[in-house]
Amino acid sequence: MTTAVRQMTTDDFSWVIALNQRHVPAVSDAEGERFTYLFERSAIALTAWVNDNPAGFSLTMTQGLDYDSSNYQWFSDQYENFIYLDRVVVDESFHRNGVGRALYAETERQGLIEVPRAEVFGLEVNVEPRNDVSLAFHEQLGFRELVQRPTPYGIVVAMMGKSLTPQA
Repeated sequence: MTTAVRQMTTDDFSWVIALNQRHVPAVSDAEGERFTYLFERSAIALTAWVNDNPAGFSLTMTQGLDYDSSNYQWFSDQYENFIYLDRVVVDESFHRNGVGRALYAETERQGLIEVPRAEVFGLEVNVEPRNDVSLAFHEQLGFRELVQRPTPYGIVVAMMGKSLTPQA
């Protein structure tokens, strides 16, 4: 299987939104205008393709946005320079084939171009209800729990971060 990662375009919206909606509540609802709102705020919007079949997507924001996410706001309050992975979704039929890793690697690569002084690559993972698969995946990629916090929508998340400072 060959995975290719490319920039998302509005032509991708129909399958990306359908994939997003199949994964609610692991990711938040984002149909129609809401998805356009997220896409317009994304510094990095990627799609992943396996053998020319749509396999996944991700949306990543940087600091300084007028964005209504309380999780994004937490990173804004903690860090001056960051990239924030708002959502990543991989179609179930492509799980464990490197699609998620490919999206994360390209997000990190582009994130360091967008925000060269980024202190952290941030995201959140559900801990109530607990998402052990996601927690283990992120730990393997070098993300560490920064804090747990309740959300306005009734779940508890682990705010996770990965240092983007080059190691000496």
